[in-house]
Amino acid sequence: MTRVAVLGASGYTGGEVLRLLLAHPGVEVVQATSGQFAGKRLDFPHPSLRGMSALRFVPHEALEPCDLLVSCLPQGGLLQRWAQVRELAGRIVDLSADFRLDPVDHSRWYAKHPRPEDAPRFVYALPEWTAQELPEARYVAIPGCMAHAALLGILPLVRAGLVKPELVVDAKTGSSGGGATPDRASHHPERASALRCYRPVGHRHTGEIENVVERLTRTRPSVHFSATAVPSVRGILATVHGFAARPLDENEPLRAIAMAYREKPFVRLIRPNTSASPFPEPGPLQGTNYCDLAVDVDTERQRIVVNVAIDNLVKGAAGTAVHAINLMLGRPETEGLGFRGLHPI
Repeated sequence: MTRVAVLGASGYTGGEVLRLLLAHPGVEVVQATSGQFAGKRLDFPHPSLRGMSALRFVPHEALEPCDLLVSCLPQGGLLQRWAQVRELAGRIVDLSADFRLDPVDHSRWYAKHPRPEDAPRFVYALPEWTAQELPEARYVAIPGCMAHAALLGILPLVRAGLVKPELVVDAKTGSSGGGATPDRASHHPERASALRCYRPVGHRHTGEIENVVERLTRTRPSVHFSATAVPSVRGILATVHGFAARPLDENEPLRAIAMAYREKPFVRLIRPNTSASPFPEPGPLQGTNYCDLAVDVDTERQRIVVNVAIDNLVKGAAGTAVHAINLMLGRPETEGLGFRGLHPI
């Protein structure tokens, strides 16, 4: 049994990691840390965990050796504690942006990377595209949630040479993407009915998408990314617009995407005329590790539109961490991730 500790486990993502791992047959959660809730039971901030565990949160400084560490600390948190934690865990999975990008792009979008020598040791865990790298990985970086959704729509088109290296992405996201600590803009009276574009340009996931597409396809795209807040708690809907690199028929993009994900258990392609709900939506995906995806083609204007829906806290964070852990440990990749969602919700 693999002994797992969760660092920074009291936020929304930490709660989802705990929910999934406490029910996982191949791991044992031995510690969970929190700066705010040290001494409290896990279900104190996470009511969904009632009856699942008698563990109590411990301070970050009390972290003990473990086989595998999952870090849910916010941006910069793992970097601050890197000297401590890397000696305590055989393998580390990080859900922040601390090691997602190469040091050059990290410095451009965040700040100068304080551990440039360690950044290349992290495998970027986009399991549908990097699964072969995960079994041998010691350090793993989980994608950003909106970048994750966009990449699942973009990569098949770029790999197949169907689109020009200039893409438009509009990502709609629920309030949980802002984390458990509110500010004025995310406070419920301000956010409950919000439908606003909060980052029209300059979102950090722009750099992540460009960096990962280049790494995986050797094509560096120019990505125009905007993020919009919608009145929901969970979920992301990313709409990707690509412009055809050559004349194409309306079935080519569908074939390319179907081929890319034909053996990927968590990506579901919605084909035309096969569903009463023919377009992806985050609602039925809440709590699941699934991605629903559909493609449409404007043949007159040679524009390809891919809509991608995920739960930002699961497929966009905790679920992909568990998916990566399964691959790292040589376990079935769907283990512990079988929940299929609810409808209506």
